[in-house]
Amino acid sequence: MSIDKKFKILAVNPITGSVHTDETALLLCAKDKATPVALEAYLAECKRLGAGEPQLKSVALLIERVKAYQAENPTKIADVSEQEAGTLLT
Repeated sequence: MSIDKKFKILAVNPITGSVHTDETALLLCAKDKATPVALEAYLAECKRLGAGEPQLKSVALLIERVKAYQAENPTKIADVSEQEAGTLLT
């Protein structure tokens, strides 16, 4: 079952070689104005759960990169078309 029904995902971890698809992952777009806040909430939850320092540092750096991207590129409020909504809600 697809978790992320908006995007077809094929992501490969360049270090471990592990593969993730829309059945095991979700995609947040760097241009989405909500993404930094979502990542900050994720970072806080990682801390609460006791994630290791490398995980915490990598998420903090990701937040910095997304904020830098947004400072230099157009952003938008996340939205889906009516056509997309029909498939996302099933």
